[in-house]
Amino acid sequence: MRIISFVILFVLTTLSISAQNVVYAYDNAGNRTARNAGATVKAPQMIETQQTAMAILNTVSEKDISVYPNPTQGHFTMDISNLSHSNLVGDAYLYDTNGRLLEKKSLHSHSTHKKLNFNLSHKSLGTYILNLRIGENSFTWKVVKK
Repeated sequence: MRIISFVILFVLTTLSISAQNVVYAYDNAGNRTARNAGATVKAPQMIETQQTAMAILNTVSEKDISVYPNPTQGHFTMDISNLSHSNLVGDAYLYDTNGRLLEKKSLHSHSTHKKLNFNLSHKSLGTYILNLRIGENSFTWKVVKK
């Protein structure tokens, strides 16, 4: 009887330990900055990151972002509207089809409208990949140079 109760106690203890939530905090570059076991323990930076991510989810969607003209002769614009989060930060990356980074532009919004201009004039004809990362959200477009 003692052995059975010991086994049951051991299994219940193991299950309760493995059922803990582990939450990680990340900085803007995507590097892990903190590990917290348990849902009630949160670092201040992690709370800020989670609040920013939730605000971004509620403020920016793909319908708020335009990439034009596409296809392009060389110059094109990424136009982001309806920005309601005052501390919105992100980065736009332009890649070739081999995955090489051609250009990176940072997004810091202090207005409700933001435009980023890109230039492919010096690049060959073809398809390019434009990726916008805001918080944990990522949006991707194919941009064609004719």
